[in-house]
Amino acid sequence: MKGLENILMELVCYAGNAKSMALQAVMKAENKDMEAAKEKLQDAKGELHKAHTIQTDLMTKEIQGEPIEKSILLIHAQDHFMAANTVIELAERFLRLYENFKR
Repeated sequence: MKGLENILMELVCYAGNAKSMALQAVMKAENKDMEAAKEKLQDAKGELHKAHTIQTDLMTKEIQGEPIEKSILLIHAQDHFMAANTVIELAERFLRLYENFKR
């Protein structure tokens, strides 16, 4: 397994990208560019999926008996993951609201 620090930094990067892309999707919707907003939201979900894969792999390793060192970086990575997940969920709702107002 790669160094845990490297794995956690990948998780932080993917989650950070996901959060940023979701916010960009909302901004595109605010500017009435719904097609671009939907594309950006799909990109965000793709980045979150990559982060989720890393998270799942770490949990699987721990369940199988491989010790995973608990650290501030691990907590930070989990925080980024949860924040990205929340922002994506909210972005989905905002996009639906913008579409409803458009009608």
